[in-house]
Amino acid sequence: MRIGNKKLLFLVSLGSVLEYYDFAIFIYLAPAIGLSLIPAKNQIVNLILSYAIFSVGAVFRPLGGAFFSHIGDTRGRKFTFVYTILLMAIPTFLIAFIPSSATIGVWSVVLLMSLRMLQGIAIGGEVPGSIVFAYELSSQKYKALSSSIVIMGTNIGFVIASIICTLLLTPYFSVTDSWRYAFILGGIFGVISYFLRRSLTETPEFINYKKLLSRETIPMKVLFTNYLKPLLQLLGLGCFFASSIAVFTFYMPSYLSTFYNLPIKTLMQFNTYTIVIFIIGSLLSGFFDKYFGRTFFIYFILSFLAVVLLLFYNYSILNLNNILSIHVILLLGIGIICGRFPVIVASFFPVAVRYSGVAFVYNISFGIVAGCTQLVLTWLIKVTGILWIPALYLAFFAVFALISILTIKPYELINYKN
Repeated sequence: MRIGNKKLLFLVSLGSVLEYYDFAIFIYLAPAIGLSLIPAKNQIVNLILSYAIFSVGAVFRPLGGAFFSHIGDTRGRKFTFVYTILLMAIPTFLIAFIPSSATIGVWSVVLLMSLRMLQGIAIGGEVPGSIVFAYELSSQKYKALSSSIVIMGTNIGFVIASIICTLLLTPYFSVTDSWRYAFILGGIFGVISYFLRRSLTETPEFINYKKLLSRETIPMKVLFTNYLKPLLQLLGLGCFFASSIAVFTFYMPSYLSTFYNLPIKTLMQFNTYTIVIFIIGSLLSGFFDKYFGRTFFIYFILSFLAVVLLLFYNYSILNLNNILSIHVILLLGIGIICGRFPVIVASFFPVAVRYSGVAFVYNISFGIVAGCTQLVLTWLIKVTGILWIPALYLAFFAVFALISILTIKPYELINYKN
């Protein structure tokens, strides 16, 4: 990989770092955000409302994805890719300065929801653009590695968020308002990334495509007319991957501290370790992508299904070291399959609809499914009183992933020639 392409790949990955940093800090700090901005006294109800507001951004992601991917597939990748990161950063920064509910009442909730909507719209075009940029900037040999580095960037965002949130939970910071510092840092990082990205150039694949294009098309119409089967196959896989990562990274500290009374600070530290393992798995998938094909996916899904059913049924009798050991193994596998996913998604669509295809799959799975997982699970546990509901939730998506992978031919997972 040439030095110039390495620099471009670094600039591409900045957005995925910021997106998942924003994603993670809201989830990790949801209890504190709720106490400050949401006028509800019951702890579980407050947590559910916090997750509901977080999910608002996830619901608006497909809208942003449709808008920005249309521009990306018709006018070029660069314009959308440069400005989406700025549109992410500004709402992140402003969230830090929303007055508390004690000061302005329910208006704090209205402001938080509005800014989450803007974040969601921007994020809808950001990471799909990162995946497309990384894929199209790379030679055939490095497409899998470059795409996995984008996913590695998302997990670097996890790690940074986990470290910062752990620090903010120490006695040196105010329990009520310390969460605001995390959002200020995210906003500043986003603005810096915007200025760095302005030097990006258009991808060669898109330039060549535009030269050969005889007439304008509507990418979304072409996508749903000609590529419905790969859309459904990829959604089956993507929703499983997204739900798995949402449960075992975002949701786990809150879940174990709220329902099993385990220490949140220790859980946040453990979460940082498991995310590092996830990053290692993502890199392994990029370097050795040919070894992680259809057979690996099938065995992993079946093994994962068996482990999570046993795990969630036995959390009450496990100690923290047991939990950490099991999570490390699970996150290594999840890291590998999630690291493989971006290059597979990008390779299933030709350049004319690649941005639109990646955006649709990514925003439904890693947007709506991952974004609503915390809300759905917390609400289901409150309604049913069943603490192993997350296992059934993951099993539901695992079944659809298994059906999807069985309909995909083995060569389709390692052929990046479109």
